[in-house]
Amino acid sequence: MTDDAATADARTVLLLDETTASESGEHCDDLMHVCRADRRAELVVSFPGDVTDGVDFGSLSGGRQPAKRGSITVGETFRAVGAGEPDFSDPIVEDTVADPTDLQTLGQTISRFCEVWNDAGYEIAVCFDSLTDLLRANDAEIVFKFCHVLASRLTAAGAVAHFHLDPGAHSQQLELTFEQIFDETRMEEIDVEHLVPSRRSRASDTDVAEETAQLDLTDPTADDASTDSDRSAGGDPTDDTSASDTSSDDATGDRTTDGDGEASDEEIAERFSAINGS
Repeated sequence: MTDDAATADARTVLLLDETTASESGEHCDDLMHVCRADRRAELVVSFPGDVTDGVDFGSLSGGRQPAKRGSITVGETFRAVGAGEPDFSDPIVEDTVADPTDLQTLGQTISRFCEVWNDAGYEIAVCFDSLTDLLRANDAEIVFKFCHVLASRLTAAGAVAHFHLDPGAHSQQLELTFEQIFDETRMEEIDVEHLVPSRRSRASDTDVAEETAQLDLTDPTADDASTDSDRSAGGDPTDDTSASDTSSDDATGDRTTDGDGEASDEEIAERFSAINGS
């Protein structure tokens, strides 16, 4: 880490985003600008609606040109024959994860970008666009576990990371549940004909108590999920095959536990049954 004000307090942010695909949110741009351009590496994880869609690098970060730009495209996309492994020595690095339910591969791919850039001395900014798309392809409890581990790994790498979530597509209870993973919550919203960025502090204890009275948000990443491999197409995204915090098969190569105990698979399922209305 450096002494830059923007990176001295590396954080993860849940960005409640009401903007349309044709609009660019000011909070998103601000969170990508973690330091001066020649020391910055920017990674965008996107779920394009069409296989021909791609990241428009010129539109990112207000047209600024960081030292490294990375793109991970999730879903079926066209990829050049013989593209092979991404070359991290290039200023623009691209990779794909074809299956949006393969959260283990997605986590490992994101971690690889951050580890290589962190070792090279770059300050890292990550834009995950979006959790709403990820939730369309996976159960909420699986995404919750994945994000919990990933947020921890990104923080450990010194990254400033934000995750877009469309508040209009989900219940308030689900939104408040996911807020607990992140350091703070911000909002991008539309006011009449122009974007008005606003900032909302993380939900208070009272808000959470009222909205998630039936949820016990202990750390779910410590679960022994060895008997739960049928819950997603790619297996358990955290691949918790042992109780070790350093399991190499975890979705991001790391695990996070708290000293208050472990939640069982049944307890996690009960938390999300209220959200799903089951």
